[in-house]
Amino acid sequence: MLQIAVYGKGGIGKSTISANISHSLSNRGLKVLQIGCDPKHDSTRLLLGGKVQNTVLKYLREVPKEDRKLDDVLSVGSGGVHCIEAGGPEPGVGCAGRGILTMFDFLDSNGIGDMDHDVRVYDVLGDVVCGGFAVPLRHDYADVVFIVTSGEFMSLYAANNILKGLQNYDNGNPRVGGIILNRRGMDGEEEYVRNFADGVGLPIVSVVERDPLFMQAESMGRTVSEAFPGSGPARAIDRIVERIEGIRDGTVELYHPRPLDDDSMDMVAKGLPLDSACDCGYVRARNPVKDSRSLKSCAGAGAVSYTARIRGAHTIVHGPSSCAYMMCCNSDIVTVHRDLHGDGDSIWDHVTCTDLDDSASVFGGIPALEEAIRHRAEMGDSVVFVVSMCVPGIIGDDITDCCTRMSAETGMRVIPVPVDGIGAGGVVHGREMAIGKVMELVEPCDEKDMGLVNILGDYRVGREFHAHMDSSVEELLSMAGFRINTIYPGKCRLEDVYRMGRAGVAVRSMDNLVFNRNCDIICDRTGSVHMREALPRGMGAIDRWFDEVSEITGRDTSAAKAEVRSRYEAGISGLMPHTKGKRVVVVTRPSGKYRWLFELLEDLGVEVVRTRETTYNRWVMGTELSMSKEEYISGMVESDCRELEPDLVLSDSQSDLHIGYRCTAIGEPHPGLAGIMDYAERLSRMFRVPVIEGWRCA
Repeated sequence: MLQIAVYGKGGIGKSTISANISHSLSNRGLKVLQIGCDPKHDSTRLLLGGKVQNTVLKYLREVPKEDRKLDDVLSVGSGGVHCIEAGGPEPGVGCAGRGILTMFDFLDSNGIGDMDHDVRVYDVLGDVVCGGFAVPLRHDYADVVFIVTSGEFMSLYAANNILKGLQNYDNGNPRVGGIILNRRGMDGEEEYVRNFADGVGLPIVSVVERDPLFMQAESMGRTVSEAFPGSGPARAIDRIVERIEGIRDGTVELYHPRPLDDDSMDMVAKGLPLDSACDCGYVRARNPVKDSRSLKSCAGAGAVSYTARIRGAHTIVHGPSSCAYMMCCNSDIVTVHRDLHGDGDSIWDHVTCTDLDDSASVFGGIPALEEAIRHRAEMGDSVVFVVSMCVPGIIGDDITDCCTRMSAETGMRVIPVPVDGIGAGGVVHGREMAIGKVMELVEPCDEKDMGLVNILGDYRVGREFHAHMDSSVEELLSMAGFRINTIYPGKCRLEDVYRMGRAGVAVRSMDNLVFNRNCDIICDRTGSVHMREALPRGMGAIDRWFDEVSEITGRDTSAAKAEVRSRYEAGISGLMPHTKGKRVVVVTRPSGKYRWLFELLEDLGVEVVRTRETTYNRWVMGTELSMSKEEYISGMVESDCRELEPDLVLSDSQSDLHIGYRCTAIGEPHPGLAGIMDYAERLSRMFRVPVIEGWRCA
């Protein structure tokens, strides 16, 4: 007998898929038993004409021990499939996981093993961290495990936890059959799941499309395999069954569980590609991005940070007031409103909250959301974004339906961003979802103006804000024949979003993986050409940027490039008396990009006597050191300084290097000629300051 466990996050569709698998197997002449291991006890409903059968736990609660029989909890469904449901305790009472253990004890002691079944299918809840629900993972109960998932991050997170559970019960034999993708209709869903599947080394056995035939079959109380044989959904089920038959006859291989570690799941949440598995069985991510908030900060905060920056549109945070307060105190949003718009508005003039409290957990939060939307209509808004937090996701508020209804009622554009707090992953994923929604506002434009450019991401939002950098970037763009069309997110109004489709070219304000993905999303919608080069930092980057402008637009930028080069060389020559022959130690981060820095040092005549990477982190080293990060980095650099006696240490470490040598942070220059020249002058000044300030010697 082959025992199959079908696992997945609650609500992912594993019960529907399990019932269809059982029915299809029975149609092929196999004797099948399906056991539902979910407290909501609806696993076998489609096999029983839509009826819900008596559960084992209810039976055990009501029938004395001496009167109990296996036949009382076993029903025969369509195709002759035998059906058993575990059930669960009363809501809020007892432990459902303990109930699963009790059910298996009853079945084992009442002769379930003596029944002549060819296949036994377990339908199991997979996102509850509980030993009871892990019972089918133990070798005695499951020879093969299939994992049902969608492209939602929490579904993939549950899938990874299931693999971890399998690894805990590993007996040395491979038992994973593969992944079943049950589509939810997300953009790029299959790519997200395939990235995860490739990372854990598993095949996607079948892709089950979101098809109305499933709903029609369920309304008939039947499986889609029974109600619509030969249909697309039925063929998707058949692919799973064919794989099961291959496993039974030994022609299809099984796989060992290889779950991802937390850092690699971080990369999955960002939609970034993964490398192959390392020796320990976990996957190491490529090009790790040092954004520790990516999952620790929620997707809701990421979404609000990208919707609240659009003046003329309003953002409603659907959740508790504490969520809105914390995310709107985010320094990036506050800086945008203070430094860029400069109109005296508070962030709270553009963001409101539905202020959900405990009563929403009982009665739902939709009435509060409807009231908030009506209020914004009274205030004269034309576009409102609704960003959902964790509470609406938990209680099941359908904000998409609500926004559709309220759009019709109020005449406003009410756009849902259903991230459900952390439900869509981390802050980076939330921003991507918000960008996708914002792009719905872009007016289509077939005639692209190659003289207009969209700047995606605003370099001015940061710790160091210099107003004169605006003129430097505008001068650079003007020399290349560009006029700024829209800057998003940043100093952006609603009308700027509407006209984004007019620009023929889009350029990132900074060169990093996150901005690159954001730019891809926007250019897919607007049809603009996505420049490979971001706004340039450093003379070499400026040269490459002008060359790409010529390639894209056909404009001759050689004169502009020569003019900028001439001004750069004149500035560098004035600094050379203070920099030529100086010696530096450079401390970099593994994920940083420093081409501009080493080009500048070479042009200034500065010798790099040693480079170091701040490899004190679990992503690179894979082990913990006994000393602190500060001690580790400072110890390396102090040793270098004693040996090499450099004139300056340039460090991109986040820690303060407490050493008795000149040391300054690398940072990153602003784009354009002025940015790199400011940095060069800063280096020149650093070479001239004393190692220890005079006041320290007093």
